[in-house]
Amino acid sequence: MVIIRKLLNKKPLIIMLLVFYLVIYLSNTRILMADALELSADAISRQNISYNNVNSKLDNVILAEMNKYNMIGISAAFVKDGKIIWSNGYGWSDLERNKQASPDTIYRLASVSKTITATALMQLWEQGKLGLDDDISDYLGFEVRNPYYPNDKITFRMLLTHTSSILDGSGQGGYIKALNSANPPLLKDLLDRSGTAYSDLTWGDYRPGTNFNYSNFCAGIIACLVEKISGEYFDQYAINHIFKPLGMDAAYDVADIANIDDIAVLYRFAGDGSIVPTADNYQEGEIPHKREYGLPLGNYYIGPAGGVRASVTDLAKFMIAHMNGGVYNGVRILNKDTVDLMHQIQWSGNGLGGFFRQMGLFFHITGELAGRRLVGHAGEAYGLLSDMYFDPAENCGVIFVTNGGNYSFLSNGFTDIEVAVISHIFNYLAN
Repeated sequence: MVIIRKLLNKKPLIIMLLVFYLVIYLSNTRILMADALELSADAISRQNISYNNVNSKLDNVILAEMNKYNMIGISAAFVKDGKIIWSNGYGWSDLERNKQASPDTIYRLASVSKTITATALMQLWEQGKLGLDDDISDYLGFEVRNPYYPNDKITFRMLLTHTSSILDGSGQGGYIKALNSANPPLLKDLLDRSGTAYSDLTWGDYRPGTNFNYSNFCAGIIACLVEKISGEYFDQYAINHIFKPLGMDAAYDVADIANIDDIAVLYRFAGDGSIVPTADNYQEGEIPHKREYGLPLGNYYIGPAGGVRASVTDLAKFMIAHMNGGVYNGVRILNKDTVDLMHQIQWSGNGLGGFFRQMGLFFHITGELAGRRLVGHAGEAYGLLSDMYFDPAENCGVIFVTNGGNYSFLSNGFTDIEVAVISHIFNYLAN
């Protein structure tokens, strides 16, 4: 069914009804035209936590940026000194159901998920169950070697800094091909030269530990290592040891989300200006099936790179824990020394076209947002953008997520809407 919504009803009713009828008649795909997205004050969530004297000004500038870039929905939160001091939602989480975005809207987080995946591993590290410079082969139970450098071990630290020489491959072979397979292969079959899904596309022609190459597969391998070391399936490990202790309605498997109806639909703009749902388009009352992975323990490599779903207010709990030496609301998920290690520079150089200049252990260190040195991570997938970044010097941080819009990437690797809105939030709230 095609639905056209006008937020500012300035056209005669008969014209609107005629257009609605014609579009319904001519198409069965779910699309909306971009000019239906112009937002007014009615598109601001009323479930906000805010400074009353600055909220209306901040609302106005965020709405102006959203209208400038035809954004569909945005949710954001700001943390200062261990507390959420502001949060709000703007626009729409679901265009078909006319649902407004709010601070409690649940979004797929894309690569922000990697910081959670790394946290799971580092919980086991601080328990003495692995060494960051250990050979991952010893834990996986089979040898993992770059065929161009067969005598060099690949370590946990290399995986966590994207320097392992393990690549994502392509649709022709390796991790990306496995993602799109109806029957994903065993991890061993991807990494062992004798494996049925082995591909040279998995490997960079450089010595492990020497070059940066952003790799989603590395996050998947880390999750497999968590399974091997802990004896728990990775998605359940994250629930038991991170999400539940922090009081988060969050999960790697969407079926584990308690409030499915709060999940935002993700959208992209098509070439003709229409807006097309791309993911998480669940119908009201629909209960997603639990993901049947079909592989034994130690093979959960699809999802840990970007599959977490959570609201900005729940993700803020995780960020506060990292800002506060591993503790949120009296619950400790990591020791302070572990958190500090994860946020320290472990690699520096020029990666992903200059977007990555410094990395901790799956934590991005950047100076390209709001004129500050920030620590955290960004994500992009299916049209969504996500950001979780904090300023250690001033003990404040921001969570920003959108489910789609007509944004553009800048030379620094961020998008125009991220730079604009995050800068406004820091400018209005940091002091």
